[in-house]
Amino acid sequence: MPPKILVVDDEPDILELVQTRLEMAGYETLTAENGEEALKSFFTERPDLALLDLEMPGMDGFELCERIRQMSDVPIIFLTAFGSETHRVKGLQVGADDYIVKPFSKNELVARVEANLRRASMPAIQRDEEIYADPVLTIDHRAHVVSVRGSEISLSPLEYRLLTALLKHPGQVLSHNQLLDLAWGPNSSETSTDSVRLYISYIRGKIEEDPKHPRLIETVREFGYRYVRPLGNTERAAA
Repeated sequence: MPPKILVVDDEPDILELVQTRLEMAGYETLTAENGEEALKSFFTERPDLALLDLEMPGMDGFELCERIRQMSDVPIIFLTAFGSETHRVKGLQVGADDYIVKPFSKNELVARVEANLRRASMPAIQRDEEIYADPVLTIDHRAHVVSVRGSEISLSPLEYRLLTALLKHPGQVLSHNQLLDLAWGPNSSETSTDSVRLYISYIRGKIEEDPKHPRLIETVREFGYRYVRPLGNTERAAA
């Protein structure tokens, strides 16, 4: 059964164009012309990926993205004419995985959709252990449940991939480009190291006792980051 893509845009011509290109590439599509209609479709049809316009009457793309993120980890791509850094950063902050600026080519659209679906289907961490534990963090990779000092926290899919990439290499310094490759994926169009810094700051805000003076995720100036495993007698187990 082909992946199901939800396409949301208030311009009928763009909606039809994107729908046609995706269906020619072998995908099943759902369409909506506003946020409210898109949410109803998302609830009932459970698509595998969502392509969202940004500026729409009523609920805009940012709010729609946040609403979807409250109930699902499916890949979300913004498809919009707004290409400023401010819009891109806010798009990532509200939970999007990718950002395409109009006008776009058929090949770019299909390649981005394929890359995001492929990343979503990959295991978040390639290791034998299904349970990671240290004195601060506990992660059940099967259930994607993360606890910090005994309390469960919520991570976006990208935050989860970035954190587990660091945990897979404890004590090893990973460059910005290595983290882009491990968390965003080797075929991602995201090349900005600012995105790595932004998401590291989000993770620190959730796991560090003092995010302004981090002790778990250490910055190695002009190179990258490493996870410093805290001292203690917590065992790492494999279920």
